Amino acid sequence: MRVGSDENMLAYVLWNLLDRAVSSTRNECIHIESVTEGDTTHIRVRNAGVYFYRTICHGFRQVQHAAEKLGGTISIDYNTDTTTTIALTLKAA
Repeated sequence: MRVGSDENMLAYVLWNLLDRAVSSTRNECIHIESVTEGDTTHIRVRNAGVYFYRTICHGFRQVQHAAEKLGGTISIDYNTDTTTTIALTLKAA
């Protein structure tokens, strides 16, 4: 993936996604995947624990704002089976 913006900001966003997943895990699996479709890259972090959703719901606006500055978006999907997926979507420069 080639993103035509601030690599430090990209590192900040990715670090926050992974750090929140790891710090909120209580013996659950964390799944990380990156998928490229055309000029768009989706980086997904999925965690099967309820603590992950609680962690990202509080104080996550700064990370979302940083993703927007990169020209990307962050979406959060919470399923009733307590699986939470955060997806960072970026368009290549």
